[in-house]
Amino acid sequence: MKPITRLILTCCLTILLLACDTSPDTDQQAAVPAAPVEPADVTTTPAAVVGATSLPMPEAGKHVIDLYPEKVSIRANQVNERELLNELATLANFQLLTGDIDWQVVSVDIQTESLRAALVELLQGYPYQIVYAPDRDNRQEVLSEVVIAELPDAGMTNSTETDTADKAPFNDIEDPSEDGQQQAYIQALQSPKAEVRAAATVEVEPVGDAFYLLTDMLVKDPSPEVRIATSETLEESDDPLAIQALVKCLQDENPAVIVACIQALDFLGDETTVQHLEPLLTHYDPNVNAAAAEAIEALQ
Repeated sequence: MKPITRLILTCCLTILLLACDTSPDTDQQAAVPAAPVEPADVTTTPAAVVGATSLPMPEAGKHVIDLYPEKVSIRANQVNERELLNELATLANFQLLTGDIDWQVVSVDIQTESLRAALVELLQGYPYQIVYAPDRDNRQEVLSEVVIAELPDAGMTNSTETDTADKAPFNDIEDPSEDGQQQAYIQALQSPKAEVRAAATVEVEPVGDAFYLLTDMLVKDPSPEVRIATSETLEESDDPLAIQALVKCLQDENPAVIVACIQALDFLGDETTVQHLEPLLTHYDPNVNAAAAEAIEALQ
């Protein structure tokens, strides 16, 4: 074989061997970029599924409540609305105060971003008031109570009527009847002056619109003197909502108010309130301790 021919064959063989050695590396490199594709697809899949999937309704007579920071879901199938609200109040830690309401059996599917929006949708057709109050650290307003009942419209009082109530809330009553006096007291309960509210609290009958104003004032009025006077008036009521409001009053920041509410519960004589009084036996204020111990002994 000629030298030139041998050289050509050698070169061809060398090229062929190099091609065979590099082909697996080429295949392996080609497979590497495909690896990240699968995680990227998986990441986007749940969002699409969540948006397209509706939550199933429970069976008849059942309900499901889910509370999340930015999502509230209430699904009920032929459920008494009072029972639904009771569980919602327990889960969300707010007080539910209700009057004489003709409760309905409802089926609802509420999906919203806030508890307030869910309540507004749930309470359509009922007279209600949603009350917010500072939390224990006074850092933010939290849902404190929901009142479902006929409430007086405080906004209807104009400035002239308010001035008259401040100066002489019980004098010069145009209607001398009991109804006329009661309306004058109710008007005075809404006075911006604490002394006027306190005086009206002592005189007003804890019934009807006045009763719901008093239960609201017991936990919201800024004056401890007014809250104390309110507790003393509510002990004259035989409405179960009075006991609920007085129990909530046991969390008041003012020890004197707590003592007044303990005494009111003692006067009403409901033994079921003992469980709410027992934690006060270790209260930091000795007057609260003593009042709680005395009430528990009387109620048991």
